[in-house]
Amino acid sequence: MILENHRTPTPGKGMPLGNLTSQFFANVYLGELDLYVKHVLRVKHYIRYVDDFVILGRDKAELEALKSKIDHFLLDKLKIESHPDKSKIIPLRSGITFLGFRVFRRYKLLKKSNINRIFKRMLKFQERLDDGTITEDRIRDSFAGWDGYAKMANAYKLRKRIRGRVDTMLMRRMLLSNTQQSKLVSFL
Repeated sequence: MILENHRTPTPGKGMPLGNLTSQFFANVYLGELDLYVKHVLRVKHYIRYVDDFVILGRDKAELEALKSKIDHFLLDKLKIESHPDKSKIIPLRSGITFLGFRVFRRYKLLKKSNINRIFKRMLKFQERLDDGTITEDRIRDSFAGWDGYAKMANAYKLRKRIRGRVDTMLMRRMLLSNTQQSKLVSFL
């Protein structure tokens, strides 16, 4: 029923992203890729999370051969294609984008788009807090989730800055609320 209700530009292609089953389906479907890469191609440094994967190696020609074999396997056996813009061989010193991070040899940074997203979310939270459509607890929970994710990166100063803005937003709300209550008491 989930698959029948999912619409894509190309009928019969694509996954219902955001759906709780998408991770499960990706792991079931791409389990064959894992077996192929690890046991047939005998790749030592292979990492996959849902539909994102990375292979680390020192020899560019070997990596290009692996990429070609994997592309053929995906097309022939699984009837899917790797994304042409995201599937590339790059030196690790340039950093790789993986799971929302820019990963370098000795550190990880949050992607700029993820940083921009948290600032936009905070503006939206401020609007919703002002009009009463969100609670302080919901904002704290959302920030705690983001902070848990951001802890995986070398982002201490950014996390501190965001935490300060969240605290200021909630403190402002509390002060406004107290001011309104005191005006109500003085009116009575």
